Amino acid sequence: MFRIGDFSRLTRVSLKMLRHYDAIGLFKPAYVDPFTDYRYYSFEQLPRLNRILALKGLGFPLETIHQMLDDDLSAEALRGMLVLRRTQLEQEAAEAREKLHEVEIRLHQIEGEGQMSKIDVLLKTVEPLMIAGAREVVPSPKQMRERCIALDGEARMLMAAQGLKSDGVSFALYYPTNQEGIDVEMAYAVPTSSKPVTQGKAAVHQLPAVTVAYAVYRGSYDDFGAVGQIHADLNGWIESHGYEQSDASREFYLHPPKKFADPDGVMEIQYPVTKKA
Repeated sequence: MFRIGDFSRLTRVSLKMLRHYDAIGLFKPAYVDPFTDYRYYSFEQLPRLNRILALKGLGFPLETIHQMLDDDLSAEALRGMLVLRRTQLEQEAAEAREKLHEVEIRLHQIEGEGQMSKIDVLLKTVEPLMIAGAREVVPSPKQMRERCIALDGEARMLMAAQGLKSDGVSFALYYPTNQEGIDVEMAYAVPTSSKPVTQGKAAVHQLPAVTVAYAVYRGSYDDFGAVGQIHADLNGWIESHGYEQSDASREFYLHPPKKFADPDGVMEIQYPVTKKA
């Protein structure tokens, strides 16, 4: 028999951990002196402890290990647990590879350009969104300001006619098109219970749930070069990370400028993406 200190040195398991295993009933001493409360362990317990350490090394939580060892699980149940853990590890490995790829890209930027990109591109899942928007193909960039203001007005008129409320944040959707011109929709989020309806160029409809690559821009909305660079950087990120655009890009006007060329505007630019096959 070994006192707990000797057993700890033999097995390389800390005193704190042995006491914790005892407290949760996972690995109890072979004998506890009723007068001194000293814990004693035996050679015969080593296989169980080694099994605990092996399963812990595979990433199983102690509660699951307790179940695997003490609940007389069938071979099929144990196999199911191991298959599930394999799936979890494969997912973790895939996420680690994605992070490694991102590090490599940033290293390449520093080595090639002497600095990292000035924007940070992130991924997130966006829930389905019911919107009221007005859409048309604008013939040329020179007409964009005028036409977007007009489309915004049409979207507002539809909302007023239908008694719809929004959070006040307007946004633009830019649809991929083979036509001449810019296929744009000016829109507002409306309650999910809103019914689809059409009024001229305006309509209430739902955008599907998507994964988006997005970045935040701060500056003048009228600095088309800077805004265009964010779009270019997002497209570069999408290509370099093995994604492709799957739907209309979105510009959310989170903090519209108070005057022309105001540098304090804030917008979030999103690109719905899917992983390339």
